Amino acid sequence: MTSSTTAQRPPSRWLFAAFAYALFTVALTVGASLQTPWLGLTIAPTEEKMRVVASQGPSTAVPAGATLLALQAVTHTGSAHPSAAEVPLQAEDLIEEPDVMGTYAKIDGFFARQQQIYDLLARPHVRLRWEAGGIVSTTTVTPQDRPISALPLLFWFQLAVSVTGCLIACWVWVLRPHDWGARMFGLTGLLFPVFAMPAAVYSGRELALPGNLFFALNALNHWGSLMFGAAFGAIFMAHPRPLVRPVHLLWLFGVFNLWWLANVLRLAPSPAVGMQLAVVTEMLLAMGFATVQWRKSRGDPLARASLRWFIMSLMVGSGLFILLIITTAMLGWLPPMPQGYAFGFFLFIYVGIALGLRRYRLFQLDEWAFRMLLWLGGALAVVAVDALLILALDWTAGPALGASLWVCGALYFPARQWLWQRLAHRPGMQLHELMPDVVRIAFQPSRRAQEDAWQELLRRIFDPLHLQTAPDFSLPQAQIQEGGLSLCVPACGGLSASHLSYPARGQRLFSTQDATFVNALTHLLNEAERSRDAQERGARDERRRIARDMHDDVGARLLMLIHRAQSPELTDLARAAMNDLRTALNVMDAHAIPWADALADWRAEASARCDAAGVALEWSAPHHPDGELASRQKSVIERALRESITNALKHGEPRTLDISVTLHADHLDLRVRNDGPATRPDQWAEGRGLRGMRHRLEEYGARLEVRTLPDGRTEVALHLPLAPEPSTTTVETP
Repeated sequence: MTSSTTAQRPPSRWLFAAFAYALFTVALTVGASLQTPWLGLTIAPTEEKMRVVASQGPSTAVPAGATLLALQAVTHTGSAHPSAAEVPLQAEDLIEEPDVMGTYAKIDGFFARQQQIYDLLARPHVRLRWEAGGIVSTTTVTPQDRPISALPLLFWFQLAVSVTGCLIACWVWVLRPHDWGARMFGLTGLLFPVFAMPAAVYSGRELALPGNLFFALNALNHWGSLMFGAAFGAIFMAHPRPLVRPVHLLWLFGVFNLWWLANVLRLAPSPAVGMQLAVVTEMLLAMGFATVQWRKSRGDPLARASLRWFIMSLMVGSGLFILLIITTAMLGWLPPMPQGYAFGFFLFIYVGIALGLRRYRLFQLDEWAFRMLLWLGGALAVVAVDALLILALDWTAGPALGASLWVCGALYFPARQWLWQRLAHRPGMQLHELMPDVVRIAFQPSRRAQEDAWQELLRRIFDPLHLQTAPDFSLPQAQIQEGGLSLCVPACGGLSASHLSYPARGQRLFSTQDATFVNALTHLLNEAERSRDAQERGARDERRRIARDMHDDVGARLLMLIHRAQSPELTDLARAAMNDLRTALNVMDAHAIPWADALADWRAEASARCDAAGVALEWSAPHHPDGELASRQKSVIERALRESITNALKHGEPRTLDISVTLHADHLDLRVRNDGPATRPDQWAEGRGLRGMRHRLEEYGARLEVRTLPDGRTEVALHLPLAPEPSTTTVETP
């Protein structure tokens, strides 16, 4: 599938070759159009007659608006040429495309009549018989060489369209030389002038062409059209995924070459079978291959976006042709458009397919594709209702069109809104609906909980296949990457950036609308986080004021009670109350505490209580640990340790209390073991103290276990997460 020759040559050389090819076809076409004798008339068919629109040069004497009646060769003296009879002129002689005739006999007769008229024009002098205002007159004209300024606008339009399409297709092919879809697209571009420029010659003629030349141009137009259609079908056979081996694409061209030959040799039953049926067959084949590609590209949103543009381009191009050429001719909305101008609709196909093959910002084009689909659907609905009223109810064109617009207008806009919500893949939620979620995320008790809630919200909005943190993404705005396959969400509200891939479980691409929505969401979260910070600052100031008051008032009285207590029980009770007060004040200060200080506090309290109870203490903890511990977490651990020591001393009657603290990178393990009589923790009646401790620990994601060890000791084990850092683990939705 790779052409090394193509890859080795610079793209500019191929583009230059394509441009030279386009110039050559233009020169050939212009040269052929200037070879016919020129009368200086602009003629249009009107009610089976020829009406003079304008006259100049040799036919200045013929007024505009006159009707041409006949043409006859004359001598230089103005007398009728003895070997040439007068040929009556009729509107059919100006027909733009002979394919509309129903039989080959009529087409061949048309070519013969063209030859007859051309033979007269080739004489030195001809006499025009014309009628104006009820008066029949004659004018002797000397045909001249046709000047280039006499070529009509329709002629130049066809040349411009075919050259533009050719260059677009070759540009795509040069940029993707190894893609067989791009190669077939480039081939359609080379074939565009082959069928458009012959048509430009005979549709831009003044009156007649040589019959053999007309036949050859018509056959070349047919060949170019059929090969163009075959290449078009081959695109869908090769892109975005190859359906067959490249060599089998030749079968398509072989079949339609034989079909063209049958048409040219008049072996087909009629021109409709020989040409129109072949074109329709190619169109159906292309749509069939597109359907197969659609099924095979399931789960590949980029391929589907590209394919969606292919199909959309085809529908818009062919839909406009049907709407403005066939339908308006049937329903009488507008005067029939010359077929040459219909070639302009191919540019829609070329531009659309070029964008699809180049995969250039398809995530932005998706929205436009759906807009065009809805627009085209509305237009076709008006046409369908209008045709139904005219054909079924025998309404006239005016009332039928008015009723169609009213009916479709009443039904179209609600249906359009409904379809737009589903086809354009707008985020399923509006920003104001997400306000409670954003506030809930901002006020989560820990950073980890915020990260989890934020990722859950993004997953709920976009339903991505993959969601992970993106620590390397530092831009302040959301960014679409990989052609719409992924979206980077910036860091916001103290949370890390995220990377989302394959939205809607791989059924679509991210769009700029998604990026805009995420930017608004992150801005909202930043504002909520700032509000939370402001609230916490106020609460912290208030807690500090209360802490100072409690320290100065309650603390002083407890200290006085410790020194003046009349019994050891009251002293111990006052010391316990003082410890609880200190723990509460530390939490209210909200200052982080070095690990070494926290461990020293816990060991001192445990040692004092064990000494008072006559129990030996075995303490195991890291020496000189680095880092700090949040005041709330210290409070939770401290209260759990205190409650565990109380339960062991109160219910265990131990000789030795073994306490070990182990620090890990992200969690802490605290174990309190006593060697009292063996018990079964599963038969304990859980009191208020143990329930309160378990409840406090669950708020911080901690786990509490009570069990009997194999050596008979009772152990209370605490596992508490410490690091509130964001998770960097890839999350895949099952």
